[in-house]
Amino acid sequence: MINFKNIIINLQELVWSLPVIFLLIFTHLYFTIKLKFPQRGIVAGLKYMFKFKDEKIESNSSGISSYKALMSVLAATLGTGNIIGIATAIAIGGIGSIFWIFVSGIIAIATKYAETYIVLKYRKKDKNGYYGGTMYVLSERIDNKLLGILFSIFLIIASFGIGAMIQSNSAVNSIITTFKINKRVVAIIITILCTYVIFGNEKRISNISSILVPLATFVYLFMCIALMIQFRNFLIPSIIRIVKQAFNFRSATGGILSSIMIASMSAGFSKGLFSNEAGMGSSPIFDCTVRENNISKQSLISSTAVFIDTVILCTITGIILVSSSSYLVCYDPIQMVNMTFSKFPFGEFFLTFSLVIFSIATIPCWGYYGSCGVKFLFKSRNFYMIIYKLIYAICIYMGAIFTLDTVWSLSAIANGLMILPNIYMLFKLSREIKYTKKDLNKS
Repeated sequence: MINFKNIIINLQELVWSLPVIFLLIFTHLYFTIKLKFPQRGIVAGLKYMFKFKDEKIESNSSGISSYKALMSVLAATLGTGNIIGIATAIAIGGIGSIFWIFVSGIIAIATKYAETYIVLKYRKKDKNGYYGGTMYVLSERIDNKLLGILFSIFLIIASFGIGAMIQSNSAVNSIITTFKINKRVVAIIITILCTYVIFGNEKRISNISSILVPLATFVYLFMCIALMIQFRNFLIPSIIRIVKQAFNFRSATGGILSSIMIASMSAGFSKGLFSNEAGMGSSPIFDCTVRENNISKQSLISSTAVFIDTVILCTITGIILVSSSSYLVCYDPIQMVNMTFSKFPFGEFFLTFSLVIFSIATIPCWGYYGSCGVKFLFKSRNFYMIIYKLIYAICIYMGAIFTLDTVWSLSAIANGLMILPNIYMLFKLSREIKYTKKDLNKS
């Protein structure tokens, strides 16, 4: 008898084998060198982001602000993986893996800039505003519609799994563990809230994200800073220990693999997702909706998501886990995180709040990504869009009440397969990708 679960797990391991991982690393390094270290512009990107924060848009105008677009991109990448996924990396590769996650975040900034730049360059516009994505560039600029179709299919599959089911599962389990509330009641409430946002447009999603993401990030950072103060005598020794073990073969290997696993979402976290999505081609889909005409500037703003997501939040989380010494007694990632944050007064409640808000913010954003895949595939867009959103809403509820080992594996496969056509596009059009101060200063 065929064991489909084993087949899926084996396929996941094949998709996320070392060649794919090294392809990502090579891509990050290639664009870091080609664009002459665009990471140097992160401070400027943060300044641009806050400059556009207070800009207003007429309700009947097209496009959203760069700040809200970034919050939406962050909503799709920030989540339980950034917290529990770090513990997973430590369990697999040792504490040295934190160093390699930090390094991978630094070099991934260049790829995020590159993919955003090329997608923005060829974005399209209709009566509802701007839209675009890797699938349109593959189909219309490179003239390879098959790759565009495959990318869209993988995007839709990933949205059902990593966007709907796994996120709702994480949110509901966090709530019922802390507050002992009926699972189905919580599942219904989360499904209704997220479905309301999903059936809106990108402006509704960005408006919600611009409130939830800063709030959850502030609460989580507040806890992290408080814990760093509490563990202040152990911070420097912990950092030294992390760097030393980073060059141990087991830690280095685990770190490279674990940088992909930062977005793991449940107790049996699969290998498979790159925390900041750099190289996967998903986040530029939302960047296409901005009204900013300077694509270099918007690409720089978008690349700050990698800096915030991986370089800051993931690194701080890792240092705290090591400083608390919880990794020495807990090998289960969830227990490791809970033990660490329980040392902060009411830490379990603050942690649950952050995990739930991050998860709820992620669901509508991935729903938007998937709807863009539907828009590309079908001519009768309105009909199929409604069907997609209804299925997506069902997946939110189903994910909240069931275990998701197989779903996570399928999602990981879809995300991994998205990388291949996206990176093909980047190298095919690499000559068109630029990063200069002159380009950034254009109006």
